[in-house]
Amino acid sequence: MSALLAAADRVAGEAVAALEQRHHAHDHASSPRERGRYVRDLLELVVQCVHDGDTQPIIAMSRQIATDRFAAGCDIAEIQETLNVLEEVLWRHVTRTLAGDEQVEALGRISLILGAGRDALARSYVALASRRAGPPNDQTAVPREGGEAARAGSPAAAAGPAAAVRTEVIGQVGVITLADQRRRNALSARMANAVVASLGSLRAEGVRAVVLRAAAGLGVWSAGHDINELPSGQRDPLSYNDPIEQLLRAIRTCPYPVIAMVHGSVWGGAFDLVLSCDLVVADETATFAITAANLGLPYHITGLLHALGRMPINLIKEMFFTAAPLDAQRAREWMVVNHLVGSAELEGFTLELAATMASKSPLAIAVVKEQLRVLTDYQPIAAHVYERVQDLRREAYDSSDYLEGLSAFAQKRPPVFRGT
Repeated sequence: MSALLAAADRVAGEAVAALEQRHHAHDHASSPRERGRYVRDLLELVVQCVHDGDTQPIIAMSRQIATDRFAAGCDIAEIQETLNVLEEVLWRHVTRTLAGDEQVEALGRISLILGAGRDALARSYVALASRRAGPPNDQTAVPREGGEAARAGSPAAAAGPAAAVRTEVIGQVGVITLADQRRRNALSARMANAVVASLGSLRAEGVRAVVLRAAAGLGVWSAGHDINELPSGQRDPLSYNDPIEQLLRAIRTCPYPVIAMVHGSVWGGAFDLVLSCDLVVADETATFAITAANLGLPYHITGLLHALGRMPINLIKEMFFTAAPLDAQRAREWMVVNHLVGSAELEGFTLELAATMASKSPLAIAVVKEQLRVLTDYQPIAAHVYERVQDLRREAYDSSDYLEGLSAFAQKRPPVFRGT
């Protein structure tokens, strides 16, 4: 704590500078001065939480911020980003100043404290949105696609027909729908944060399985990472606190099964999202592609572990090296897809599968899912090997090839890579 106090001004300054760098890539409602105040207030709370050994101070502040933002008609994406950036800067500071057990303990405390703040922020905001949808005992049905109904008071009712992410509850099954047709369900920070919030709200409602799908009629399940939000060099585009990385962790750590229901094409980071789900049900229109090589984007170890947990290494290499789509039939043959069904049967089959899982013991399922996650997510890597890999990745995302990939995508032309 003394090290954190001594460097508080520097940590706050780094966090504010990082937020300013991202300012042009996001719609910010607040001014630079307000963002600086958020950072410093949050940092003070982190120090207090470390000192007290209690997360309640940051939880209380997060709840108040959620209330204020909701009353003002604003979302919470900007505050979530502030929490993410502060954690990223604190991690860098701790790894520079501490070592051994002290470093591990400090990083664990920081993650616990800021994680509690993020969770309280999302839960409070979703609860307020749910209350606006109607009184808790109101049993009026909210129509869903296909003519079935969701419980009134669920986040689906609050989201409204134009929401990019819609949530509903059918029995003990939650359904999260990606519905940003204009942007082909690109995984922006706003969308990723909304899905994480939906997972939290569904857990609070007691669902026992979740289906993640795209809205009916969309030919693209998701276009992957929102390219407009990727940093233009000098910063890791796939950092630990990237909103999509947080979404993947939220799906992998939630205690109930998450089933990806896939109609249409899945691109880039969205394929990592599908692989992070527990099962995949698809129809004949589904295709899957990892397009990092088209952008000169260096994939990270975590994402490769997700792929290794589901696919043989030769298929992983082919997909990463060619960026070519894997069609539905080959995906079924390689067991990327659990079930391949006709388009007309896709929704009914997936919901029935989810309902079957929801009828089983939730405690037994939760412990098996967590054990499998630990066994597949945690592979020991020697420190010098990890540092070498990070250096190689840094060379790639600082290269002219990476900038060329982003420029070519924006200009809708083939990239010309020179290996520099």
